[in-house]
Amino acid sequence: MLISEIFHSLQGEGVLAGVPSVFVRTSGCNLRCNWCDTPYASWAPEGSQLRVDEIIAEVRKNPARHVVLTGGEPMIAPGIRELAAELKQLGYHLTVETAA
Repeated sequence: MLISEIFHSLQGEGVLAGVPSVFVRTSGCNLRCNWCDTPYASWAPEGSQLRVDEIIAEVRKNPARHVVLTGGEPMIAPGIRELAAELKQLGYHLTVETAA
């Protein structure tokens, strides 16, 4: 899966605003929104090809139990369902930020 970045921060939106979170930013998007705040992960995808187990290893380095799958458009990333299922199996709370 092409991953632009994985980082720890506070969720900034919605009912979970302020909750410590790990953000997994996939790279690539099927839309070209003028207001996109992450064109580096959308219009010209860049990042590293990571396996699901490698992504999980990075997530586990952080203390947060909330994971945000974002992008680009995470729902078009090959392996996203497997990643989400594995994170849920490990007890993480998931949020998916999607254009859908």
